[in-house]
Amino acid sequence: MKNKTKNILTALAFCAVSGGLLAFNAYAVPNIATLTQSEPVAQQSFTASAAQEKPVAITLASSKVPVLNVEGKVPVSTVEEELERTMTAEEMQQIYNYIDNSKEVAESRKMSDQEVNRRKALEDRYVYDGVRPQNKLPLKPGVSSFYFDIGKDIWIYPDRELTDEELLQSIDWSYRVVFAQSKRLQRQQPDAKDIVKAEALAMARESVSKLFGVDVSKMEANVAFDKFGPEQKGIWYVHFQPYKVRTLEANGSAFMMYDVMIDALSGTVIDTTIFNSAYKRTPVTSAMNKQIRQDPSWIEAAKAIVVKKQGDTRPIQKSTIIQDQVYDQRGVVAVSIAMKDGSSYIVELRYPEKMLRCLIYEPAAKGK
Repeated sequence: MKNKTKNILTALAFCAVSGGLLAFNAYAVPNIATLTQSEPVAQQSFTASAAQEKPVAITLASSKVPVLNVEGKVPVSTVEEELERTMTAEEMQQIYNYIDNSKEVAESRKMSDQEVNRRKALEDRYVYDGVRPQNKLPLKPGVSSFYFDIGKDIWIYPDRELTDEELLQSIDWSYRVVFAQSKRLQRQQPDAKDIVKAEALAMARESVSKLFGVDVSKMEANVAFDKFGPEQKGIWYVHFQPYKVRTLEANGSAFMMYDVMIDALSGTVIDTTIFNSAYKRTPVTSAMNKQIRQDPSWIEAAKAIVVKKQGDTRPIQKSTIIQDQVYDQRGVVAVSIAMKDGSSYIVELRYPEKMLRCLIYEPAAKGK
């Protein structure tokens, strides 16, 4: 069995190194604090095409670009600077020993929904308002009825609801673990021929505006860079979310997030995806699947997005609906659009609304 703890720590720390300590989505830190806790459906930032599931209705034909306003000043976090200044070498080593020897974290009981929501709201206060616990999290028994037994990988909760102080202690510990892990990872850097961070951010904003009619300039933007594959191909990952999104989620407020992937060498946007916390998906049954394949309006809707929204006027060679049970289960109709020059799109449409969920672009293979 894979080491679940280390997988999550590594994923979070990558985002921390690449885009700043807080460059991961609203669900990340709670997940590291209680790794076996069941969290709401949400994907890790920057895995847009594969996992994001939840959009409030968006009018794709709208000529106006709504601005997602931020009340008052833009929130600023100083958590990373504070941890850089205050964490001791002994504390860092203690966390490294824990990470190297941990297996899978358990809990003495499942946190209640109220505790989970209170924790989310408190985390925003920790990140943006400078709220801190009065004491550090106890890491062994005998000190408090609430503690993390670092030697046995288990959270011990009292038979009562956790206090704000206790929740803040768990939040603070989570950020310290992520910060320490981030120091172990080597920061990937763009090559001289790659586009720079500011260009990637501008391209991501433009893509979201074109496809979803939204101005994300007043949303929190996290940008990360990574290289993958034998060719070490560079990719920029850009994630947009509302400020204090954890508080929105805790209050049951609807919100949207957007993920964009950009080829760092060519500057081509290869994936733009929306996530909507309020959307309720409708799985596609086998009977409906048959009807969809006989309904040309799905392909026409996909073509309209490529031509009118994406603005691609190149000739289209072929358009087909992709048959895949995974799409059916997720309530998505995916249309493959092949261009005459060898490039292609996958347009993911929500069933039954035909709303765009994701647009994936594959450039033509070299030599074509």
